[in-house]
Amino acid sequence: MALSLPVRFRSDGVRVAVETDPLHAPLRDFLINDLGEDLSAIARAQGRLNGDPARPWQEHYRYHRLDFDGTIVHVRDVAGWASCDLDPAVLRQCLDEYLQEVGALKSRRSLERGLGQAREGEPVATSLALGAVSPRTQGWGLIQTPRAVLEDLAGLTPHPDACLPHGVLGTGSGACWADLAVLDETGTRLRGGTKTFMPRGIDPERLMGELGNALTQARFLKSIPGAWSGVVAGVPVHGYVDPETVLRLPCEPIEIGGVVRRVRVFFPELADSGVDLESAASAASELTASVNGPRHVLTAFLLHDLQSHRHHLEVLRAARPGWEHTGNACHLRLDVQTVRLEHLWLPGHACEIPTGEFGGILYEYERLLTS
Repeated sequence: MALSLPVRFRSDGVRVAVETDPLHAPLRDFLINDLGEDLSAIARAQGRLNGDPARPWQEHYRYHRLDFDGTIVHVRDVAGWASCDLDPAVLRQCLDEYLQEVGALKSRRSLERGLGQAREGEPVATSLALGAVSPRTQGWGLIQTPRAVLEDLAGLTPHPDACLPHGVLGTGSGACWADLAVLDETGTRLRGGTKTFMPRGIDPERLMGELGNALTQARFLKSIPGAWSGVVAGVPVHGYVDPETVLRLPCEPIEIGGVVRRVRVFFPELADSGVDLESAASAASELTASVNGPRHVLTAFLLHDLQSHRHHLEVLRAARPGWEHTGNACHLRLDVQTVRLEHLWLPGHACEIPTGEFGGILYEYERLLTS
């Protein structure tokens, strides 16, 4: 049963406001003036409430003190002018929601600071969807950005559960995929991007360590320069290394020494389809002779951006001329006559395909996935 809280939190993207009635003003002032935006202070206050439920305690802050008599928490200002009484469960829920709001605000600020790569005046949503905040090194660049922040900034469409890989670091929960959509004034979807999120509590440094271990057993793909596949933290992944800094690609695992420093990006596979996706992507990309540019860019788009789930195909088929999309490996621009694919991790690698023939390639790829 949901608790009825005496405070309400609002965030305008700049600060978290706490609204309440005069009776609970000490609680509002305690949250704003004593805890503020200090996440560790909020967490310590939560920890105090998680102790022995029958043991009295007292906690002093700069402007207020909390007294727990074994039943009720009394919030008093240090001058003794005002106080209010709270059930411990209610105060705990207030702290939980306040922590969530402050954490989301800090994440938003961090995300906006990271948009220095974006063109001046470009909306945050557009920068996200076009990949401007993803540095060209080691993927999952948005792992500590709460989904609520991205939903607030750009609009978020989570992938179906069948898309999601599982087993990150033995936790039983895997990475979460979502499409970001940028809408114009009429509500038409013009630009989009696929982003990957990791569950709360995953240690990025440990993840990087797992990446180093994975590369000792990685398999380089013969059809795409610099591309490899392996397993990181229990999740099947694909990735790219800089092919200009590796002597020979593809290469055997024994030759990988030092390659981990050249990793540009890695991303999880979707749920296992039971199909050899690399072979299917290669075969579908050979369907047409009208590819202007390196064919492996088209192969990479099928293998790493569409992957194996119908959701991706449906998103692409619903697109209209003028639409752009940044996925795991390629940036796509859809026009009336041509589709242009630019590889994100292989600078200068791009190709163009007639729009009609591109539709045929998608059909063939889907047929190979289900045959």
